[in-house]
Amino acid sequence: TIPNLMQQAGISMLKLADGSSVEVKPFYSARIPASKSEEAFNWLRENGHGDMIKNQVSLEFGMRQDNEAKALIEELKQKGLAVQQKTSVHPSTLRGFVREQIQDLGKDVPAELFGTYVANKTKIITKE
Repeated sequence: TIPNLMQQAGISMLKLADGSSVEVKPFYSARIPASKSEEAFNWLRENGHGDMIKNQVSLEFGMRQDNEAKALIEELKQKGLAVQQKTSVHPSTLRGFVREQIQDLGKDVPAELFGTYVANKTKIITKE
């Protein structure tokens, strides 16, 4: 493939005489499978990234409000109320987090929890 050949040659961008260019950049993808969501959210919380989890308990909690949502649920449960909670991480937030952890910080992210996919993407720009 073009990314593999360019990587073997140690080239990340190739500019042609006509102004066109071929560039290879890392591409990141991630999604939390429903079957792994509880485990993935626990991993995020335990590793200091719980702030990116959004919670919904008949009202919506945004990023950086994970602790407030958990406290409210506990308080409502103690009052005998039936509480349903929906937790999520927006796909763009998760993708950015994975890119930052791997590319910028050199850290590992559990691939099986976050469905991570890292590859190189080729961008060809033609001069019109």
